[in-house]
Amino acid sequence: MIVPPMLHLNSVTLRRLRTLAHRAADRTILSLVNLAVYYGDKTAQPVMGTAPRDTVFSRGKLSVHRLQVPSADEYELGNGVHRIETTRLPVPVLVIPPLMVRPYVYDLRPEHSMLRFMRNAGLDVFVVDFGVPDRNDEKVSLDDYVTDYVPTAVDATLRASGSSQLAIVGYCMGGIFGLLHAGTWRDDRVSALVTIGSPVNFDKMGIVTLAARLGAPGIDPIIDAIGNVPGSLSSLAFKLISGHRTFTRYADLAANLHDEDYVRGFTAINTWVNDMIPYPKEAFRQMFKEVVHGNKLLTNELVFGGRPCDLRAIQCPLLAFAGEDDNVATPASTREIVDLVASTDKQLITVPGGHVAIVAGGQAPQRVWKPAVDWLCARLGSRNEGVQTGPSTLRPPPLAEVRSIETARKSSQPMRAAQRRHAPALRSGR
Repeated sequence: MIVPPMLHLNSVTLRRLRTLAHRAADRTILSLVNLAVYYGDKTAQPVMGTAPRDTVFSRGKLSVHRLQVPSADEYELGNGVHRIETTRLPVPVLVIPPLMVRPYVYDLRPEHSMLRFMRNAGLDVFVVDFGVPDRNDEKVSLDDYVTDYVPTAVDATLRASGSSQLAIVGYCMGGIFGLLHAGTWRDDRVSALVTIGSPVNFDKMGIVTLAARLGAPGIDPIIDAIGNVPGSLSSLAFKLISGHRTFTRYADLAANLHDEDYVRGFTAINTWVNDMIPYPKEAFRQMFKEVVHGNKLLTNELVFGGRPCDLRAIQCPLLAFAGEDDNVATPASTREIVDLVASTDKQLITVPGGHVAIVAGGQAPQRVWKPAVDWLCARLGSRNEGVQTGPSTLRPPPLAEVRSIETARKSSQPMRAAQRRHAPALRSGR
């Protein structure tokens, strides 16, 4: 009689196999639940741009918002009641979004939000919203952003905060706007600049450079025929430039479908990439011809409203981030930023990740947000750890940690409920 090989397995091996089978079954069940919840009835879709804020300026489609300070926490110790209050650093931070992208790129999920991360560190955070361009905005050019919208946002931030200085933080074109503002206005009110995936040498942007050279001869009639560049076209171009990641990320999703945090992050980023907004016609023409094809940012030949833009005039501290795998703002196109400015306090940090991951990926909080916050706090003031009032000198955990735990717990409630059921400025015109 032949004994089946399975009978020769010892009890330890059998227990291990049983454990692996249970894990595989659990992963399968969780994958099915997440698939039903996020891509079926969508009851747990992440809601983006929800950080509490106050509007401190509004004109037409341009607005500036200030993140609210978390409310004070009270706790009892002995016979006394004690409070931990969050205080803001005296120098505010103005966060500028790229064109084509809504400002919620910085606030994708309550538990994964660059704006909240900065706020919880004690920074006084303001964010610009340029609005959604329409046909009335076809004549809006880069000059309008550099000579009007960004300076207006800077003034509104300083007025609302009561400060005479501010820092500017921007991703991609948002970082370039910070450079253009400082280089055009020689604004000594800007005490620090942080750029994330912001290219300065457009001759080293790979496929973008090639496309610009091929398309330059016929760009004017194309732009005149299209008008504002549709957001859907920008989304398509972004996906094409991203290369194989446009397709392999779906394989990654399938492999991680059991992981709710991964699914939430994927869904939020996927929504962002597919929710791009129009690019004003004349701003796109100017960006394409002068900045991308002409590479005039690198050569300091840009002029806005009759004022020359010279990055060599920038003397404030500068921190720049580049993504190792960035196919849009390639490392080669980004690294020269530290050579262009006259700042003595300047640093380039290259981190793993592509153009999306560098600002919103799963590792962005540790690789980009935290280093940026630490760098800013060192130059704008000390990190906030809460101010305690009351008779005791004892202190519970830092407020930022407490709030991050509470936020993560709250954000999971919709999913838990779903699991039980089943067992995510422009001006108005020129």
